[in-house]
Amino acid sequence: MTDNAGNTLTTARKLTLSSSLQTFTDRVDSTDPNDFYSFSLSARSSLNIAVDGLSANADVQLIKDTNSNGLVDSGEVISGSYRTGSSSESLRPTLDAGNYFIRVYSNTGDTNYNLKVFQNFAPTSLDFKLNSTSLKATDTLTINSGWVLDSNGVSDLSRVDFRIQRANGSWIDVADANTFTADPNNSNRASFGYSLSLNSLNLTAGTYTLQAIAYDQTGAASNTVRLGLNVDNPGLTLTTDKKISPTVNIQTFTDKVDSTNINDFYSFSLNARGNLNIAVDGLSANADVQIIRDANSNGLFDGGEVITGSYKTGSNSESIRTTLDSGNYFIRVYSQAGTTNYNLKIFENFAPTSLDFKLDNTSLNPTDTLSVNSAWVSDSNGVSDLSRVDFRIQKADGTWLNVADATSFTADSSNANKASFNYSLSLGSLNLADGTYSLQGIAYDKTGAASNTIQQTFTLTTAATNTATDTAVDDWFSKNILDQQLITLTRNLATDGLLSRQDMLSIFRNVEDNSAIDANEVKDLKTLLGTSTPFTLQDPVKWLSTQVANSATVDMSASNFESKVGQWFLGTVAPTPVFNGKNLTYTVVQGTLFGTANEARIGDIDQGGLGDCAFLAALGATFGRQSDDSGNKSSSVINNMITDNGDNTYTVRFYSTTIFEPGEAQYVTVDRRIATSVAAKRNNNVLWVALVEKAYAQWREWRDGKAGYNLIGNGDSLSRPLQFITGNKFTTADPTNINCFSAIDAALANGKAVTTATIGSGTTYIVGDHAYSVTNVYTSTNGEKRFVVRNPWGVDGRTISGTNDGFIDLSFEEFSKSFNYGVVIA
Repeated sequence: MTDNAGNTLTTARKLTLSSSLQTFTDRVDSTDPNDFYSFSLSARSSLNIAVDGLSANADVQLIKDTNSNGLVDSGEVISGSYRTGSSSESLRPTLDAGNYFIRVYSNTGDTNYNLKVFQNFAPTSLDFKLNSTSLKATDTLTINSGWVLDSNGVSDLSRVDFRIQRANGSWIDVADANTFTADPNNSNRASFGYSLSLNSLNLTAGTYTLQAIAYDQTGAASNTVRLGLNVDNPGLTLTTDKKISPTVNIQTFTDKVDSTNINDFYSFSLNARGNLNIAVDGLSANADVQIIRDANSNGLFDGGEVITGSYKTGSNSESIRTTLDSGNYFIRVYSQAGTTNYNLKIFENFAPTSLDFKLDNTSLNPTDTLSVNSAWVSDSNGVSDLSRVDFRIQKADGTWLNVADATSFTADSSNANKASFNYSLSLGSLNLADGTYSLQGIAYDKTGAASNTIQQTFTLTTAATNTATDTAVDDWFSKNILDQQLITLTRNLATDGLLSRQDMLSIFRNVEDNSAIDANEVKDLKTLLGTSTPFTLQDPVKWLSTQVANSATVDMSASNFESKVGQWFLGTVAPTPVFNGKNLTYTVVQGTLFGTANEARIGDIDQGGLGDCAFLAALGATFGRQSDDSGNKSSSVINNMITDNGDNTYTVRFYSTTIFEPGEAQYVTVDRRIATSVAAKRNNNVLWVALVEKAYAQWREWRDGKAGYNLIGNGDSLSRPLQFITGNKFTTADPTNINCFSAIDAALANGKAVTTATIGSGTTYIVGDHAYSVTNVYTSTNGEKRFVVRNPWGVDGRTISGTNDGFIDLSFEEFSKSFNYGVVIA
């Protein structure tokens, strides 16, 4: 048979698609394994692709050459169909305008094939506005400027599917719009109206999202429109707050909350880090108080934006005492039950800032005196407001030793708010063993408000280590390290045969001379990370240290070098704060890594505002067999991929695995700053999901050179996140073939992770265009093969299956009809 198709992207056969079915016949075999076809879409379209007439196994892929290099690079396969044997293959994607390729290729054996393809323009340009974004639970929600475009004509439009999303991520199906009026000047453009009575929905006060997607007669989908609305009493929103200005004197504001006036909001700004004292008293019924930061500046009270609160029962007074960074904040006083007057009392005290000090010597005997220099602290209330600098010593095992504080301060002659202080500590009475320690300092004022934290590392050795005689020691350090200061420091730090994370931070902070990195120091850093050393480094420490060392250049300034240390070890560089053109704000969040469980639980996974369901489903798939939340299975993959560094930073591991080769373990360090407006939700203040999601955005941004949240938040294939998390190469199973039951069963038995997804409008139980973890398969008592999946929203999402915990139990028929994207195992 003549080869009519090209064998590479650059020689692909050009197709001109239409709404009529076209068939192209060709052959793939051992001498001609790949056939490529190219086509262009001028508008968003639904594409139907089938490959049949097979006598051996051939598969089909849809590709976009994003970097236009004429090669199929990692991440450029949009979707594929990979059925076994001579089964026909099919794809039905909805694509934006652009240039694409179809690859038909031999998997095993030689075969002729028929490539069948036709195009249907999907609805586009769906848009509408809400007449009001602040409503009562009994009001009617209405829209204006509702328009949708379909290049096949208005008659091709089927409906605009509307749903309402609660703050917890669960959905409410509501009436659709299915009446369209053609634009008299454009038969492909239609207007539509929509109104919805909220009264029957029994909505509680809070923030909701109205989502709409337009569908045509074939089921092809438009863009998604999501608009926020607040269900409350009119005027009780962040945008109608009462502005106040906290001072060092107590201010009192009197008001009332009741069933018709549930919420009162107050706004204030802090110009510097401050300690805020808030009380609500004079109550005759139950009212609570919260501090809120409108992280996304949308004027709505969104989930995750509460910084802290006081929630006592009955008519007990409420109080909050917290330290806040500079910025804009809100106070919410709200009725919990009944009607009550209240007094809101507030005053501000500036916390100490800019604490800093250095150690005179970082290499000491256990009987020496530890002393500091260049010690300064600032307090905007004046030096007289300073109370103490609290000092503690951290041992190598992480335990703390309280030592004497600094309590005497000398005001700067040119700045009454800045003070110097001295500190010396005799180590002889502490009975410290040889090893590495950290001196930690935190400044407090008279109200107890705290400054930033400073930690400086020092080493104790019984033998003298700071004399000139040390340089004559004929050991690995003197033979291989060039810089004299590093010889002494690294020899002392490595006495236990290990350079820890804290050891490497100490090396990085002491490496520069004269405020710059010289040639010897650049070379020494790389030598320390070589293979022939008398000490070891844990994998994440070595990998991150290598990134720092590789970024060091001769004559690099100390500040530039320290920024690299901060980027890799302290999480000072976060993902670009933008998502789909929307600017994001980072907020320092409270909570614990794993909560009371002390390890990751699948129930912690609750998708937020990003479209990263494939990634979160992959995380959920690592917990193994589980049919509901009561199992509380552990995930060794998750527990081992996150390291709590003990200083409010966390190191997270990913694998650079591709479909072509296994990859190395790579690491990202993040701090507690979270883009709360889009991040995965922090249920019960458990942080690990939001931290890993942020780390994934940062790793992808570093890896792919594009804004991280845009990369992870707009959908993905099933295979990539699974590989990045587990480090395993992937295989697939056909959800329409009952043999997938045994494939999934074997995978779960062998500790493999399994995910699946659906494309399109979804089914009775399954949300459309969404990924799920496959957490179990089993045979019921009547012999039926059943499949259990979990929705990364943490709730079932459509029709509740048993408990509304995200776990959905499906028959094979339901499973095969629902998950048309396929099953991936890694």
